Amino acid sequence: MNYVSRWWAVAAAVAAGVLLFFGSGLHTVPLLTWLAPVPVFFVAPRVRAWVAGVAAFVGWLLGLSNLVGYLLGDLEVPPVVLGFLVGLALVFAGTVLFFRALVVRGHPVVAAVAAPALWAAADYLIAMVSPHGAFTSLAYTQVEVAPVNQIVSLAGPWGLSFLLLLPAAAIAARRTLLVLVVALGVCVYGVVRLDGSTNAEPVKIAVLSAEGADDAGWPNAGGPKILERYRPLIENAAHQGAQIVLLPEKTIDVQNDRLPKLFQELAISNKIELVVGVTALGGGDHNRALIFHPDGTPPTSYDKHHLIPGLEPYESGDKLATYKDFGLMICKDMDFPALARQYGELRTGLLLVPALDFVDDGWLHSRMAILRGIENGIPIARDGSKGRVTLTDANGRIVAETTAPPDGPATLIGELRPGVDRTLYTAWGDWFAWLCGLIALAGVVLLSRRGGRGSIRHGQLRGLPAADLPAGDAAGDDAGDHHRPGAVGVAGGRETAGRGDGIHRAERGWWRHRAGEPGGVRPLAAGTPHAPGEHRP
Repeated sequence: MNYVSRWWAVAAAVAAGVLLFFGSGLHTVPLLTWLAPVPVFFVAPRVRAWVAGVAAFVGWLLGLSNLVGYLLGDLEVPPVVLGFLVGLALVFAGTVLFFRALVVRGHPVVAAVAAPALWAAADYLIAMVSPHGAFTSLAYTQVEVAPVNQIVSLAGPWGLSFLLLLPAAAIAARRTLLVLVVALGVCVYGVVRLDGSTNAEPVKIAVLSAEGADDAGWPNAGGPKILERYRPLIENAAHQGAQIVLLPEKTIDVQNDRLPKLFQELAISNKIELVVGVTALGGGDHNRALIFHPDGTPPTSYDKHHLIPGLEPYESGDKLATYKDFGLMICKDMDFPALARQYGELRTGLLLVPALDFVDDGWLHSRMAILRGIENGIPIARDGSKGRVTLTDANGRIVAETTAPPDGPATLIGELRPGVDRTLYTAWGDWFAWLCGLIALAGVVLLSRRGGRGSIRHGQLRGLPAADLPAGDAAGDDAGDHHRPGAVGVAGGRETAGRGDGIHRAERGWWRHRAGEPGGVRPLAAGTPHAPGEHRP
């Protein structure tokens, strides 16, 4: 690689890192997420493979460093856990190298599609195996960007993952028209979907949060004091017409056989559905959500499925919980698209979600929940104490939202219209992720074909003008074709040292092309400096 190309790669890595730093993480600028991969993708085909890989890895890792403080400070995870950030950067670097290999082998159109497909498929695989589900997906950065966000109702979060890399790959491969066509289709679909409405009767919901305590035990610790904070908030909400009152996750710690009668009494006396998150101890500890009914029937119970590793030493639940049109989930469960989709399959009309944020991650965690609602067309009421409390409709539009401070009360009252708006994602599941996997696999097969390798043996990047090709040995040299010839008279190539006969090494090898065959040697330009006097056909 020549000196200029090296600095282009450095600049691309820095630009990608800065853009991703502010375009992802706990608080994002959505536009920057789209721009972040562009510099690296643009430079990748124009530098050596290892340079492209290092630039992509370093740039992406720099961008993901915006999560280090949150992981080490808020979640207090051991430093070794930061290794998953390295893993994500490696996935991105692999995607860039995949794109580069396809381009330099003369398949720019395939590269523009297969690279985003590989990224989306990898996003899906990570979500399937990670204890944190789809937490690391970039799809959440676009939750508030309508109508683009509606694509998840078709393709799940993997649709947004694909779209986020498509412009970078298509522009770098000079297939801008592809971006315009896809963007138009996505926007038209989103506008049409957002134009829909439900005729269901609205339900008034109050989402409450009050200051908790480290020791929230009941009845001999801080539990009674906490409940006394909630009592007037619940009564005031009922007086304002609330039919459902939602409290946060792990409000108090109770023994399984000693549930406070106060909850049931408040539900009956105020004629409300009272949703409470508690830590249920004894007989296997659980992080539990309960709906206390105004008719005095036994509460509906749901145990959290996905517990935070290292922070929640409880037994996980394995059952869904519904009552009438309502369904229950708890906090981190919303990080897992497959679990929320099960409620869509049950035609749940309203999800009630007690949650507990870590202050700084309130925005991100609340947006994860909103995306689950769009995927399945379900309105959601989420109570994120120490974070965000939200009411969102079936299309993810925020009906009401406020911040719940860690040291004070918060009350949010608004109306939602229960009713599921069936989506293709609910019906077909992760079909798009599998399709992306097949597209990526087709790209791999294409790369393995001998013809594809032969197409770059003269350093020519098909689909890109010769003027854009890197000088000297900058491009294609590490694309797997290490015996290809030099630059003299052939764009991007390199003259073979010590072989002044004008015959390139590849021409002597078993990849030799014959005259008249596609991809054959281009005639050398007359008067080219250092051009050999003869060039064999």
